[in-house]
Amino acid sequence: MMDELEGCSTEKSWLTNGCINSNRVTFRECNEENPEHRWTFDFQNKRIHSQARRADLCLTRLSENLSMAACQPANLQQLWFFNQQDHLYSRVDLLDSLAFVKLLQGNTSAPSPVTFSFIESETGDDQCYLSPFTGRVECPGFEVDEESLKQQEVKLWHWSGHWPWQPKPMKLTEDLKLGDFRNNHCLAVTHCHMDSVGQSDCFGGAKIKVSACKSVSHQVWRYDLISKRLFNKQAGEQFCLSWLSGHLTLEHCLAGSAGSQRWYFSLGKGSQYGERGQLRWFSNSWEHYDYVKTLDFDPVVKVEILKKDSQGEGCGYDPIDGTWKGLCANQAI
Repeated sequence: MMDELEGCSTEKSWLTNGCINSNRVTFRECNEENPEHRWTFDFQNKRIHSQARRADLCLTRLSENLSMAACQPANLQQLWFFNQQDHLYSRVDLLDSLAFVKLLQGNTSAPSPVTFSFIESETGDDQCYLSPFTGRVECPGFEVDEESLKQQEVKLWHWSGHWPWQPKPMKLTEDLKLGDFRNNHCLAVTHCHMDSVGQSDCFGGAKIKVSACKSVSHQVWRYDLISKRLFNKQAGEQFCLSWLSGHLTLEHCLAGSAGSQRWYFSLGKGSQYGERGQLRWFSNSWEHYDYVKTLDFDPVVKVEILKKDSQGEGCGYDPIDGTWKGLCANQAI
């Protein structure tokens, strides 16, 4: 695929500067030395950029063509995914993953899927690359070493504030860990699902597992006290902890109340004080512990704030009652 300087679209009012921000994308004979034929995939934001265009331009799925347009937060037309077969599809084409390909191939009745061909690696190793499907360092035919695995770690949270499930203002806690800490068991997200029926994108349907507590991003969570949603650092703001059809997973965050994705931590007042901090599902008071039964053990899932103040106490918004605690500066969103 390549983008060219003609075929501009005025379909969206936010397209500016004429052709510069709205270059039509077409098929041409491949030439990987041509910058017009070279692309990069932003795994965290699920966006595609052309190496021949400015970094603030994204591949955009319009109704009649594909164009390079100004990147817009939460624009579904600019979200792209790769499935297990390395096929590319647009977020807006969920019911027909080859719909955008038909536009490129002249609305043919039998379109061929668009796949990727790996050219260069940001890992510096020609045998290894960051998979656009799993987000992991893949080394076909080679054993992945510990150093390569560390490159999967997400160092910083990113909050666009433009998703419909993120209210304004948000009231985010600091980093949290969830689990049975007496036995050093923490809830973690598998790096990427491989077998969820009907799901093709990374972390959509990712299973929740139990593993020994470590300082790794797939065990780090944040809780929004307003929307009552739990986000995982490895997966990012697009995915929420969900209890659906008897399974504890990560799913695409749903707009609205979405009871299956709303959680709270028990206050545990009075005689039930021992339950304080236990993770509970919002929708059904009789199913507080059903999600626990799907895990590898029978833990009491509690919460702990990872950020500590000068006294060694948890610091930030308390996920249980929403009050500020600790001696650190109030820097929460």
